[in-house]
Amino acid sequence: MPRAVLPLLLGLGSLLGLAPVQAQAQAQEQAQAQAGESTYVLMIGGISGEATYRERFEAWADRFLSAADAAGIPRDRVIYLAEHPASHPRARDQSRRENVQNAIAEIASKAQVGDRVLILLFGHGSYSEGEARFNLPGPDLTTTEWSLELERLAEQRVIFANTASASGPFVEALSAPGRTVVAATKTGLERNATIFGEHFVEAFSGDGADLDKNGRVSILEAFRYARLEVSRVYQQDGRLLTEHAILDDNGDGEGSDALTDEAPDGQVAGSLYLENGAPSTAVIPQTQDPELRRLYEERAAIRLRVDDLRSRKSELSADAYDRALEDILVELALKNREVRMREGGTE
Repeated sequence: MPRAVLPLLLGLGSLLGLAPVQAQAQAQEQAQAQAGESTYVLMIGGISGEATYRERFEAWADRFLSAADAAGIPRDRVIYLAEHPASHPRARDQSRRENVQNAIAEIASKAQVGDRVLILLFGHGSYSEGEARFNLPGPDLTTTEWSLELERLAEQRVIFANTASASGPFVEALSAPGRTVVAATKTGLERNATIFGEHFVEAFSGDGADLDKNGRVSILEAFRYARLEVSRVYQQDGRLLTEHAILDDNGDGEGSDALTDEAPDGQVAGSLYLENGAPSTAVIPQTQDPELRRLYEERAAIRLRVDDLRSRKSELSADAYDRALEDILVELALKNREVRMREGGTE
């Protein structure tokens, strides 16, 4: 997307007061019933080391569980392994090595070909003698062992996000066709505690990361949002940036910042969403107001045009794609203004 387009869209979002509309339970059930690929989630909270980090990681987990619920992922497809499972009602078991391995085996036995599997790690990492680890209660799993575990999911589209310190080497170790690998740090030598996980999760629970305004947040949008937010927070606090998140989704084992469309990575991650089944763009919020219903339907139709255009990006020249996308997004922003005003908001 040209540099001139993004400020225009962000400015429109601010000017028009865009805000997401929460779908009613009936609409969510409709989305879950529609045919399509399923999403499975394995969330793992590692060793916190002290109370402050424990509270932080548990808060991130809570927020992501809520985002998974909102995305329509059935709870029986979400496994949460925690450092202290007794303190969380959604935690299945402790995040010990054998429980992680068992959870991956369980997902592999249930997931169908092409289903999405998101593995999300919160905690601390370490790096020594050329090997990175994610710190678990008891023995850790090294990058080599994680790679062996993921071979069970060779027929699924795996999104592996390690938000811990010293997570950079996971990109090279786990990179493979059909996988999107996210790491909070560029190398194993960035060992300070990270905040990337906080903003990565935050991206799925608000509308700030939805830059293309299609009503959904892709893995790429969440990554970009979190990376930029991390830089903003460090700069605001006057601290030297000690974490540089990277993403690999082309299977070459080399992560990049993926912040522009010209980056080597991002095309696959840009098409991956949390939603279970059909895209949420097809879901119309329930209302008794016929005029508002009409606006919802028109907005949904515009969002589907965004999805259709993105699916045809490779067929168009860069300039033609950017012009078409800009036109649709401006139309969507204006329609969002109509929706918000009808809902009782202000311009």
